Amino acid sequence: MLNLYERASELVKANVPFALATIVESKGSTPRHSGKMIVLEEGEIIGTIGGGLAEKTVIDRAVEAIKLGKSEMVEMILNSDAEDGLPMHCGGGLKVFVEVHVTRPTLVLAGGGHVNMSLYKFALALGYDVIIVEDREAFGNPVRFPEAREIHVHEDMEKAMGLVHVHPDMYIVIATKDSDEKALRAVVNSDAAYIGLIGSRRKVGIILEHLKEEGVDASVLERVHAPIGLDIGAETPPEIAVSILAEVLKVMKEATGRSMKELRFK
Repeated sequence: MLNLYERASELVKANVPFALATIVESKGSTPRHSGKMIVLEEGEIIGTIGGGLAEKTVIDRAVEAIKLGKSEMVEMILNSDAEDGLPMHCGGGLKVFVEVHVTRPTLVLAGGGHVNMSLYKFALALGYDVIIVEDREAFGNPVRFPEAREIHVHEDMEKAMGLVHVHPDMYIVIATKDSDEKALRAVVNSDAAYIGLIGSRRKVGIILEHLKEEGVDASVLERVHAPIGLDIGAETPPEIAVSILAEVLKVMKEATGRSMKELRFK
């Protein structure tokens, strides 16, 4: 059986959020004087710190800490007679450190061409997980993208995109050979933090109009970053990738995207 640290390592590699709860101090009578457990975002646990109400309290606090993305110290008095004490009769006290491990941002690249190849390399340097989606196996394979977390290939781009489990910490860039509309249709109603579409204003306008005619709400289409990227005069694929990643970071960090010189004295 794997120990807790091996399980924690697996969760980190799989990009699964969790908290490691560790008893750091105990006084008097307590269910356990030492112990660790992993708490997952839905409250499932691996290991134990003694069970009972004290453990349930830590689990609840850990679940909330995972949502907030912040570690915390949980202090408990196990005595129903004490002020703010838990309804228990042990009489002791516990301090449990809840160490939160958040997920890494995930960049989904629809299309394996030149721009997305540059995005893939830059995203890895930033510590992102990368998922590749393609409708051509020659452009979506482990040889071309050896460090991608996932690669999904299907001759129908809409179905290929449907294989991605989209979540709120996901940033999607669509830059396919000729399947941009299918890719966007698959994710436009998702809760991804960012959806960007590469292309000229004319091409983007046509695609968005088609989706509007299909019944996609205008407010949903307004979320799509298209044309994609920040205005930095980008022309080459690496330059365009920098422009796109700058916009992704702007959204992720809720920043202005303005020059630091302009903001220096504000």
